[in-house]
Amino acid sequence: MSGRTDNHFIPELGTGNPLETLRGKQIAVTKLHQPPAQVMARYCFRPWEPEDTEIYQRMLDDAELWRYMPEDYPGEITTELARTLIELSRQVSHHKVRAVEYQGRVIGQMRMQWKTDVTPPQSGEISYWLGREHWGLGLAAPMIALFSWRCFSIFPALSTIIARVHVENMASQRVLERAGWQRVRVDGDWQVFQMQRQDVIDWSSLNKPASLPG
Repeated sequence: MSGRTDNHFIPELGTGNPLETLRGKQIAVTKLHQPPAQVMARYCFRPWEPEDTEIYQRMLDDAELWRYMPEDYPGEITTELARTLIELSRQVSHHKVRAVEYQGRVIGQMRMQWKTDVTPPQSGEISYWLGREHWGLGLAAPMIALFSWRCFSIFPALSTIIARVHVENMASQRVLERAGWQRVRVDGDWQVFQMQRQDVIDWSSLNKPASLPG
């Protein structure tokens, strides 16, 4: 696992006192079921670094990758644009953007955006993408499940996370359902999914290793 990863595996959560203190507030915390060690060992979530520019550019410079994103494909992703986007992702704000490594290789990105009307945030929204060469390998569902568990583990006040998937993106919808997410509503062109802190993830179905191309 990369030395640049977040210190996000917190053993006390899910095994200790159900009351956690956050900014002086007592928060009742639902015990979490820890993922298998094999799943945690395969994935790493870390900030994007300037030295990732080449692989970041290569993965994002793909019109098909943008097909179901909220934003339109901006055209050629230049080195300069890739470097700028990485810098923006590293700025402290109401969201966290993480490069995802699988067995030491960068495969895509996870992002959590906090709902900021309540402090500390009690809900948020995730989004994600995988580089095209990593599609169809079974990487996305455990990646999303582990990132969701990670967010609930780090932030005791967090109770609900949502994700929006384009209604025509059936593959991504199946991925979220496999990761334990529930359909809650349709909002225009978007199917909204939800995961709550008390939801139980079936880690046994997500513990199959994948072989990366090359």
